Amino acid sequence: MEHIYTVHTKQIQDKTYYFVKKIMTLPEIKGLADVVIGFGMHTHFEKACSIAGIYDSTTRKKLLHELEKQNLNCLPERFSAKQSVMPKKLRVIRSIQIIDTVNRWLAERSAAALN
Repeated sequence: MEHIYTVHTKQIQDKTYYFVKKIMTLPEIKGLADVVIGFGMHTHFEKACSIAGIYDSTTRKKLLHELEKQNLNCLPERFSAKQSVMPKKLRVIRSIQIIDTVNRWLAERSAAALN
């Protein structure tokens, strides 16, 4: 069993919201879908992590570092990496689509149960 974590930000009414997901995956069982076991949204990063059930400080630091790296990669050339203020209009949204995987898994299990 492994956990995958995702983070992205979104501007809503001139406030930056952090969206954090905690996803459980079982790579040892082939064909099993990933399951979102925690989701947090808040204007404070630490609070969003707490809501999602992420309490490990090293995991939080890695997520914050990943978010900063994503934001620096999306900056246009006119902005330097040394600037500490992130423009409000430039935000990276990164999400995982597991809906198709879950639907496929459910359909396979339902077909097996009916047979």
